[in-house]
Amino acid sequence: MGILILPQMKFKAAFCMPLFWVGMFLVVGSGCRRQGGEVLSEVVEGKVPRLRELDFTPFEAALGRLSSESVRRVTKLIEASTVLQVQAALQAKEVTSEELTLVLLDRIRRYDGRLRSYIELNPGCLEEARASDRERAEGRWLGPLHGIPLSLKDNIGTVAPMHTTAGAEILLDHSPAKDAVLVTKLKAAGAVVLGKAAMSELAGVLTTEPAGYNAVSGIGVNPYGEGFPVSGSSSGSAIATSAGLAMMSVGTETSGSLISPASMNGVVAMKPSLGVVSGEGVVPLIRFQDSAGPVGRWVADAALLLGAMDGGEEDYVEGLKADALEGVAVGVLREGILAKGEGGEAAEWLRQIDEGLSRAKAVSRDVGESFEGKPGLFPVICLGLSVDTLGYIAGTGAEVRTVGELKAYNEARRETRAPQGQNILEAATQVLAAIEKQTGVAEGDLKGVYEEAAMEVRSEARALLDKVFAESGVEVLVSLSNVHSTLYATAGYPAITVPLGLNEEGAPNGVTFIGKAGADAKLLAYAYAFEQVTLHRRAPESVRE
Repeated sequence: MGILILPQMKFKAAFCMPLFWVGMFLVVGSGCRRQGGEVLSEVVEGKVPRLRELDFTPFEAALGRLSSESVRRVTKLIEASTVLQVQAALQAKEVTSEELTLVLLDRIRRYDGRLRSYIELNPGCLEEARASDRERAEGRWLGPLHGIPLSLKDNIGTVAPMHTTAGAEILLDHSPAKDAVLVTKLKAAGAVVLGKAAMSELAGVLTTEPAGYNAVSGIGVNPYGEGFPVSGSSSGSAIATSAGLAMMSVGTETSGSLISPASMNGVVAMKPSLGVVSGEGVVPLIRFQDSAGPVGRWVADAALLLGAMDGGEEDYVEGLKADALEGVAVGVLREGILAKGEGGEAAEWLRQIDEGLSRAKAVSRDVGESFEGKPGLFPVICLGLSVDTLGYIAGTGAEVRTVGELKAYNEARRETRAPQGQNILEAATQVLAAIEKQTGVAEGDLKGVYEEAAMEVRSEARALLDKVFAESGVEVLVSLSNVHSTLYATAGYPAITVPLGLNEEGAPNGVTFIGKAGADAKLLAYAYAFEQVTLHRRAPESVRE
């Protein structure tokens, strides 16, 4: 693990002290299996209560009228269909958006007490669905997302009566003045917002115990098994989509926060190229790196959702071809995957990857690059937390201005604000103190240092990836879960994960395709081709009717 040397500044000694915590942070994001049974069982038994219970009051009367026949028929549609197939059923009047939304709310009521994939429900979601049905009846069709219920990660800004907490108690009652830009686009496309998805608190910079935990809704549970990790930080988006508690979801990634939870929960997720989706109105972590992206059960779902969010003219769905990988040079990052593997499990996942690439008729090559010189991201995360995240929190009127003050605020009522501790936040205070000592710049004035450091690590990551693409002559790189997230995410390059099936214990994992800058449409096509020749995804049995 490298120590970040900020340009023109001698920081090596300053960053040696917190390397233990840096390591913990990166390991939790790596997709490694961890034994989380004891912590997860506390959630299942209800020992870690939500700070705000999900409110079904606005839907009680309608849920009371929901027939068992409707539940059976619509559940079958949800389980068996892509979003485009559900849209076709809506157009054919085989189902209404109201009925679809009600069945999903019914599933949330029955399953989310255990899974904790939601922080809050949208009290107006049923009215949004009914409005969609009226528009359709009047001959107004807004496109393939019209009437489709989805969830939004709770760092994505939504106006009252919904809140935007990023999982933190300090933002429990916060509602921004306007929706995030991507939310405005989704509403214009006719999507129905079911509610806000759970996440690792503040996008994963509170605690490693465990990933997927936040103070507002507790700890998410993997629908494939309570002992399996959910990862983070977009844990709720992945859990809800996998468990059929939303048709799809929008998450965000700074480094692995979409790819890792999607792979651990058996769904597709894509981190687009930097800037493809607007970050305006999203609670930031590293504004130079953050990307919102789609989560779906199928690549076509992800392509559809990205097209509604990106603001461009690209039709990603139209570009999906089952033969897209035929004759394409693909570089398998075998050395890096095996280095991160546990026992023979990584080798078995690689066998699945090799077989899928062969069936897709790709030209597969091993890429031996170990990326030993990859940039160290943790100090930049600490700077982003201090400048961007704390800047956002202070802008809500909270009387907290520094990471140390946030840490003290949480400690004052630890039982509700940080019951799982805040070891990453504690490490961040040490890193920031070291930066202040080395530079003589106080935490409140770190914007210049932060921008310079963020641009430096981005440049380093891009140089490494560009070198590999050029020297290997491949069009796309292949990894496992988010083993290489600190490279592609820091560079701002696109990545997408596709389910690989289940291991012997029944836990899912995913293959990850890493594309060149701006090659989002090609990357979706490659992922689709792999998905169609393998069809490895298996729905979790724990939520099947």
